[in-house]
Amino acid sequence: MRADGLLAMLDRWGRWALPGAVLLFFVLLTLAPLRAPYLSGALPLLPALVVFQFSLATPERLPGPLLLAMGILLDLLLGGPGAPVGVSALGFVLIRAAVVNNRRYLVGVPFLFQWFGFCLLVLGFVVLVWFFTALWTWTAIDPVPALMQYAVVIVLYPLLAPLLARVRARDPLNVPDESRGTARPGETTS
Repeated sequence: MRADGLLAMLDRWGRWALPGAVLLFFVLLTLAPLRAPYLSGALPLLPALVVFQFSLATPERLPGPLLLAMGILLDLLLGGPGAPVGVSALGFVLIRAAVVNNRRYLVGVPFLFQWFGFCLLVLGFVVLVWFFTALWTWTAIDPVPALMQYAVVIVLYPLLAPLLARVRARDPLNVPDESRGTARPGETTS
């Protein structure tokens, strides 16, 4: 086997495995014992940020079964006895579906529009998890901790999103093929 054939194959595998590996890292990061008072409480929402960012550029690299597995793993790691398992998986799949269906509004736009889209999707995710947990346990759950998680992850988004954008593979021009220019390098238009 040729060296560039092996390197090309490893590169291809690495590109396909990267979103799942980054998502797994952030799922495991939710267990990190941090000494920051509000930061450690917001970590369960960081995998949702990863799902949002990778769904912008390469949604095919975050297939549904991977999202289901990571969501169930997150629920098993964070949930106590009686906590609903699968609610994070449902949220991850819904975030990916919403981003894929609205990519034309979220890709190639200023950062503030992407941030606003993330704010809306994560608010829906927080409400979904809070509602299903309250329904499953049949108790009134205080929504303030969930809203604090939401506020902290919204503040962390401008710090982490550019880093994840550099990690994830990007679309070449983020525009449809038929609207791309046909000029070659060095040519000018009149």
